[in-house]
Amino acid sequence: MRRSRWLGLTFTALLAFGCGTDTTAPGDGNTNTEPVPQSQLTFLRPAPGVALSRDSAVFWAKRGEDREVAMYYLPTPGSSDSVRYLRFRVRKEALLTRPDGSAFAEGDSVRITIRIRDFSNLITEFSPSGLKFSASKPAELRLDFRNADPDRNRDGVVNAADTSLVASFAIWKQEAVSQPWYKLTSAVEVSSNFSEVKADITSFTNHAVAW
Repeated sequence: MRRSRWLGLTFTALLAFGCGTDTTAPGDGNTNTEPVPQSQLTFLRPAPGVALSRDSAVFWAKRGEDREVAMYYLPTPGSSDSVRYLRFRVRKEALLTRPDGSAFAEGDSVRITIRIRDFSNLITEFSPSGLKFSASKPAELRLDFRNADPDRNRDGVVNAADTSLVASFAIWKQEAVSQPWYKLTSAVEVSSNFSEVKADITSFTNHAVAW
């Protein structure tokens, strides 16, 4: 199973939703966007017939080490390769405080769980809730949309109107189920190996690509 390189030449196709300030939900100490009810958002949904190779991932992040984890779709019929769904990177200086508010010292680690909470809308849950990352050295989340439904406006036809919606893609966060969503400063990057939306992450909650 081939894995795309983390580093490499990419084409930044679109840059949207801010000029370097992370806009997140209340409590993160950053500039906030207005809350948006889930009913007012359109979420990326998986293309018909695709499935993830697993619905959760667990890894250990460690202060002082750069670590990352990825989740993949199962190969589609006729293909020996798989498409990445998610890549989450915790830089060596990213870990800030635990859910109880205590600070991470060099060499401290924490167990992180990533779970698909709603596959129909590609909503992913990150835990432990309350884990904080540095605002200057945040974690980074990348969500790939190559295996998303190409009929993005859900009108039954795939055409230029669907392609134009890529400019509106952003990663949104939700503190808890039934609560509103907040848009993060995001960018869309496209290369021969991926088509991703990326955003810096300063705290854990639910995340998804929406517009």
